[in-house]
Amino acid sequence: MTNNIIRIIARGSRLSRLQVEEFTAKFPELEFQTEFISSLGDKNLKISLLNGEAPDDMFTRELDTAIIENHADIAVHSAKDLPQTLHPKIQLAALYEAFDKTDSLVSRDNLQLSQLPAGSKIGTSSPLRKKELLNLRPDLEIVGIRGCIEDRVKQVRDGKIDAAIVATCALMRLKMENEIAEILPFETHPMQGRLAVTCRKGDSYICDLIKKGSIL
Repeated sequence: MTNNIIRIIARGSRLSRLQVEEFTAKFPELEFQTEFISSLGDKNLKISLLNGEAPDDMFTRELDTAIIENHADIAVHSAKDLPQTLHPKIQLAALYEAFDKTDSLVSRDNLQLSQLPAGSKIGTSSPLRKKELLNLRPDLEIVGIRGCIEDRVKQVRDGKIDAAIVATCALMRLKMENEIAEILPFETHPMQGRLAVTCRKGDSYICDLIKKGSIL
């Protein structure tokens, strides 16, 4: 902390910025200063998330470095972007419950999953979503997509793919509920929709400050 200001680091997408606003609104008594940066995952959209080639920390590495090097006190993340094992100098400081944990289908002409023709191209970056989708519609073609939520929806609207699976909470945060063709009956990631905050390991003062509402 500098002059009682908590320094936040976060990714620069519109969704990430809204998540930071959602987090800071919980603490009107605290003062925050935010810097937005690009992660490896933001800069390299050619890395597939479907085939195991992606580094586990591709969305957190640069944010971790900023905290470790004392350029920031905390990082605000989509919880499902956290690696399974955090950097040894980073700890989870707070975790906030999701207001929605479902997945939505965004499709051309707002077709529901059962209405999509066989062979339709469905975009996702999640192996779990791919598995759930093929359990219901093994006749569809699953293609890897990357980019922010707005870009993924645009790929559908531009006809590059026939549909995409998107977290409902992300569409709600972005005020894009009108893009939802159907809420899907999928098993979703256990961290879906949750916000996570990380800090330097052992920084108990910061942890204590931001515990309000945390489910840890």
